[in-house]
Amino acid sequence: MARFTAQWPDGRCVLAYARHETMAVVASVPVPGMSPVASSLWELAARHLPSNPANETDAYGTWVLGAGWSMSVMPPAAGIVVHGEAWTLDVLRSAVLKEPAYGSDGVHVGRLTFASPQVMERAAALLG
Repeated sequence: MARFTAQWPDGRCVLAYARHETMAVVASVPVPGMSPVASSLWELAARHLPSNPANETDAYGTWVLGAGWSMSVMPPAAGIVVHGEAWTLDVLRSAVLKEPAYGSDGVHVGRLTFASPQVMERAAALLG
């Protein structure tokens, strides 16, 4: 997990990347006081890509997947890596890509919540 700019210049969210079977999971972690709309990763992809792409699901899914994957291979110094922690995902969108990208067949996009209050506090501290 790491702090991620969702709206320029100062709209931030906590971005999490995980894997579930052949799919990647790229999600925002809910932080008290943060608007869920401000961290809509699908809408963020839409703002970064040309309007009306030929295949919106593939284009947006690949963009979100690239954002999460890149964070996983080059974790920010202030990021958090956890292993073995239980989490749940509120899936807002899923994209099965035309061709695999970044080692995944697609991506589930949504909001990820950890069962551990301590991990949630650590995530929230990324925005503090």
